[in-house]
Amino acid sequence: MKAAAIILAAGFSSRMGSDKALLPFGETTALELLLATYKQAGVGQIVVVSGRNHGLLQQRGLAVELVHNPDPAAGMFSSIKLGAAQLGPDLDAIFVQPVDIPLVSPATLTGLLAALQQNPAADGVIPSFHGKRGHPPLLRMTLRQELLHADAAGGLRSLYCGWQMLELPSEDQAVILDMNTPEQYARLKGRIAD
Repeated sequence: MKAAAIILAAGFSSRMGSDKALLPFGETTALELLLATYKQAGVGQIVVVSGRNHGLLQQRGLAVELVHNPDPAAGMFSSIKLGAAQLGPDLDAIFVQPVDIPLVSPATLTGLLAALQQNPAADGVIPSFHGKRGHPPLLRMTLRQELLHADAAGGLRSLYCGWQMLELPSEDQAVILDMNTPEQYARLKGRIAD
């Protein structure tokens, strides 16, 4: 199954106080950690959607497609649409990955791909940890046109009710661990150090 990833990195990081995509994790950053994870899982095309941080991310010289969202205040779904518009036609599925959930494992990604492949009736798969849904959702490429033309008001979750979404239980707690505040970031850094 051939998949791409849209990494959402256009947020204002207002509660964090600094750009989440560039937060250090050891020798790397949150964004670069995710890029390595997706490459390790065999995901070929990766589109990173930036916002005010576009220039900073360009300077990093990352080997990805970098797309600028000129109006990140329009919300995360506007970034999803921009990312989806960049995807090639020969794909089977799309991961939608917020940059502030950086510790998801390659095994989780390959597990989602396997689950989607084994369930042809499903439109997508969402990982869950102890009953709580997390990220990244994996969507069939057949939903791309709907993504591109959907009303952004309700966000991606509002579209799930019309789709056949499979929930995949995972032992990877990282699927629900985000970093919106310095305290959450410190906890995630501690997990890397453990």
